[in-house]
Amino acid sequence: MGHQPERTCTGCRGAFSKSELIRLVAGPTGVAVDYREKLPGRGAYVCPRAECIRKALAKGGLSRFLRSAGPPPTPVELTDRVRAAVVEKIKSLIVMAAKAGMLASGYSAVRDGIEKGKVSALIFAADVSEGTREKVELLDAARGMQRETLFTREELGRMLGRELVGVVGIEERGFADAVRRESLRLKSLINSAW
Repeated sequence: MGHQPERTCTGCRGAFSKSELIRLVAGPTGVAVDYREKLPGRGAYVCPRAECIRKALAKGGLSRFLRSAGPPPTPVELTDRVRAAVVEKIKSLIVMAAKAGMLASGYSAVRDGIEKGKVSALIFAADVSEGTREKVELLDAARGMQRETLFTREELGRMLGRELVGVVGIEERGFADAVRRESLRLKSLINSAW
């Protein structure tokens, strides 16, 4: 595996591998989040943390670096845009895992997947019943799989073409690791202090 190029966070000024940072570019209406790193133009990188976003925007530094013509977003606006991009990435990973046949959805399918040793990670809906959560956690007690709480039962169901889904099990390590990485980014954006 090749060496990941390093980039400097325009907020904290720390050097990180490119995959750990979020790319921002100057768009026609100002600073845009380039989460997939496909947009043309000069890019700046920032840690996925509210305090780094705030520092990057301080005194117009990010806009100057990007040579952005539009008005700079507020730290809250840019943090919300980054958070939305992370949420969309997590949703796309869940949908891709389902389409690849690497996702068990609903209690019965997750139970069967855990018993067969196929499940690598669990995602609970925020509004899953306590009974379902406890039953799944008991099944998982000896394995200690990574667990995330994301979305609502309705949101998970909508992603998977069902009505309500309280728990899903990701059956492939690559998808599980990617969801975990994105979930950590999401938590750092939500839990960051201003």
